[in-house]
Amino acid sequence: MPSGAKCNSYLYFTFRGEEFDTKSITAELKIQPTSVKIKQDPVPKSTSWDFRISVGEEIDLETPQERLIEKFEPKANAINSLKAKYQLETVLQFVIEIDVNPQASTPYFGLNKRALNFLNQTATEVDYDLYKADPAGIITAE
Repeated sequence: MPSGAKCNSYLYFTFRGEEFDTKSITAELKIQPTSVKIKQDPVPKSTSWDFRISVGEEIDLETPQERLIEKFEPKANAINSLKAKYQLETVLQFVIEIDVNPQASTPYFGLNKRALNFLNQTATEVDYDLYKADPAGIITAE
C-alpha cells in the first residue's frame, strides 16, 4: 500500500458454486450484488455472487456486520433454498487491513448470538483475510 494511503477493510456475503445463474440469486433475494464473477478458465475457478459493505478506515467492523446480517437475516429460508437448488455454499468474508503503526488502533468486532444464529441457520462459513497496511510509510525497504 503506498505511503499516505488509508486502510480499507470490508466484508461481504457471497454465494459460491461451480456454475449457476447469478441473476436468479438477485431476483429471489431482491438484492443487487456489488459484484458477480463467472467461472472461466483459468480464473476465476468458480462463480460467485457478492454483496459487499465497505468499512474504509473505520476500526469498528461490528456495525457493518450488523447491517449485513439485518439485510440477509429475513431471507434465510430463500438463501437455504437457493443453496440447495444450485448446490452453493455461502461465506461471510472479512477482509481486514491492520495498520502497522503502533499508535494506530486495531479493528474490532465480535460474532454476537444474532450473527451466530444466522450463520448457523444458513450453514454459512466465516473467513478472515488479514493484511498489514502501512498508510503512514513507517516500514522502509532495506
